[in-house]
Amino acid sequence: MDPIALDLDVMATYLLGQAAENPQRRASQRIDLGHQQLRMTAIGFDTGGELPEHRNPGEAVLQVVRGLIRLSEAGRTIEVAAGTVARIPDGVHRVEALEPSVILLTALPLPGRHEHGPQGGH
Repeated sequence: MDPIALDLDVMATYLLGQAAENPQRRASQRIDLGHQQLRMTAIGFDTGGELPEHRNPGEAVLQVVRGLIRLSEAGRTIEVAAGTVARIPDGVHRVEALEPSVILLTALPLPGRHEHGPQGGH
Protein backbone atom coordinates (compact mmCIF):
# COMPACT_ATOMS: atom_id res chain seq x y z
CA MET A 1 0.00 0.00 0.00
CA ASP A 2 1.16 3.52 -0.75
CA PRO A 3 2.18 4.98 2.66
CA ILE A 4 0.77 8.38 1.71
CA ALA A 5 -2.62 7.72 0.10
CA LEU A 6 -5.32 5.07 -0.13
CA ASP A 7 -8.23 4.74 -2.56
CA LEU A 8 -11.21 4.28 -0.22
CA ASP A 9 -13.54 3.36 -3.08
CA VAL A 10 -11.36 0.38 -4.07
CA MET A 11 -11.03 -0.70 -0.44
CA ALA A 12 -14.80 -0.36 0.10
CA THR A 13 -15.58 -2.60 -2.88
CA TYR A 14 -13.12 -5.22 -1.59
CA LEU A 15 -14.47 -5.15 2.00
CA LEU A 16 -18.10 -5.40 0.89
CA GLY A 17 -17.23 -8.53 -1.08
CA GLN A 18 -15.40 -10.03 1.91
CA ALA A 19 -18.24 -9.16 4.32
CA ALA A 20 -20.83 -10.79 2.05
CA GLU A 21 -18.87 -14.08 2.24
CA ASN A 22 -18.17 -13.94 6.01
CA PRO A 23 -20.65 -15.62 8.42
CA GLN A 24 -20.24 -12.63 10.77
CA ARG A 25 -21.25 -10.34 7.87
CA ARG A 26 -18.25 -8.06 8.36
CA ALA A 27 -14.63 -7.70 7.24
CA SER A 28 -11.94 -5.24 8.28
CA GLN A 29 -8.60 -3.92 7.12
CA ARG A 30 -6.13 -1.90 9.20
CA ILE A 31 -4.77 1.09 7.31
CA ASP A 32 -1.11 1.87 7.87
CA LEU A 33 -0.11 5.35 6.74
CA GLY A 34 2.94 5.43 8.99
CA HIS A 35 1.46 7.06 12.11
CA GLN A 36 2.82 6.17 15.53
CA GLN A 37 -0.41 6.58 17.57
CA LEU A 38 -3.26 7.27 15.16
CA ARG A 39 -5.08 4.09 14.13
CA MET A 40 -7.29 3.76 11.09
CA THR A 41 -9.42 0.74 10.25
CA ALA A 42 -11.87 0.27 7.39
CA ILE A 43 -14.76 -2.07 8.19
CA GLY A 44 -17.19 -3.46 5.63
CA PHE A 45 -20.58 -4.84 6.64
CA ASP A 46 -23.20 -6.83 4.82
CA THR A 47 -26.78 -5.89 5.77
CA GLY A 48 -27.29 -6.79 9.44
CA GLY A 49 -23.57 -7.06 10.16
CA GLU A 50 -22.52 -5.45 13.39
CA LEU A 51 -19.90 -4.61 15.95
CA PRO A 52 -21.54 -5.82 19.17
CA GLU A 53 -21.42 -3.68 22.29
CA HIS A 54 -17.88 -2.64 23.16
CA ARG A 55 -15.98 0.26 24.77
CA ASN A 56 -14.12 3.01 22.98
CA PRO A 57 -10.35 2.66 23.59
CA GLY A 58 -9.75 6.41 23.18
CA GLU A 59 -10.84 9.35 21.09
CA ALA A 60 -12.44 8.12 17.88
CA VAL A 61 -14.60 9.11 14.93
CA LEU A 62 -16.17 7.10 12.17
CA GLN A 63 -16.90 8.14 8.61
CA VAL A 64 -19.45 6.24 6.58
CA VAL A 65 -17.86 5.68 3.18
CA ARG A 66 -20.80 3.70 1.75
CA GLY A 67 -24.21 2.70 3.01
CA LEU A 68 -26.14 3.43 6.19
CA ILE A 69 -25.32 2.34 9.76
CA ARG A 70 -26.96 2.63 13.16
CA LEU A 71 -24.74 3.82 16.03
CA SER A 72 -26.19 3.12 19.48
CA GLU A 73 -25.15 3.94 23.04
CA ALA A 74 -26.96 4.02 26.39
CA GLY A 75 -30.46 4.69 25.09
CA ARG A 76 -29.42 6.95 22.21
CA THR A 77 -29.41 5.77 18.60
CA ILE A 78 -28.54 7.66 15.43
CA GLU A 79 -28.45 6.62 11.80
CA VAL A 80 -25.32 7.70 9.94
CA ALA A 81 -25.29 7.76 6.13
CA ALA A 82 -22.51 7.79 3.54
CA GLY A 83 -20.59 11.05 3.56
CA THR A 84 -21.18 11.66 7.27
CA VAL A 85 -18.67 11.74 10.13
CA ALA A 86 -19.76 10.89 13.69
CA ARG A 87 -17.98 10.95 17.05
CA ILE A 88 -17.71 7.52 18.63
CA PRO A 89 -19.31 7.61 22.10
CA ASP A 90 -16.97 7.30 25.08
CA GLY A 91 -19.08 4.59 26.70
CA VAL A 92 -20.31 1.21 25.60
CA HIS A 93 -21.73 1.38 22.09
CA ARG A 94 -22.53 -0.76 19.05
CA VAL A 95 -22.67 -0.39 15.27
CA GLU A 96 -25.17 -2.14 12.98
CA ALA A 97 -25.33 -1.97 9.18
CA LEU A 98 -28.80 -1.21 7.84
CA GLU A 99 -27.59 -1.99 4.32
CA PRO A 100 -24.23 -3.02 2.83
CA SER A 101 -21.92 -0.41 4.36
CA VAL A 102 -18.29 0.57 4.84
CA ILE A 103 -17.00 2.75 7.65
CA LEU A 104 -13.60 4.26 8.23
CA LEU A 105 -12.72 4.28 11.93
CA THR A 106 -10.03 6.71 13.07
CA ALA A 107 -8.90 6.36 16.68
CA LEU A 108 -6.29 7.81 18.99
CA PRO A 109 -5.85 5.41 21.94
CA LEU A 110 -5.65 7.11 25.32
CA PRO A 111 -3.20 6.03 28.03
CA GLY A 112 -4.76 3.60 30.49
CA ARG A 113 -7.51 2.49 28.12
CA HIS A 114 -7.41 -0.89 26.46
CA GLU A 115 -9.07 -2.20 23.36
CA HIS A 116 -12.10 -4.34 24.11
CA GLY A 117 -13.61 -4.65 20.63
CA PRO A 118 -14.88 -7.87 19.15
CA GLN A 119 -12.04 -10.21 18.21
CA GLY A 120 -9.43 -7.44 18.41
CA GLY A 121 -11.73 -5.10 16.50
CA HIS A 122 -11.98 -1.46 17.29
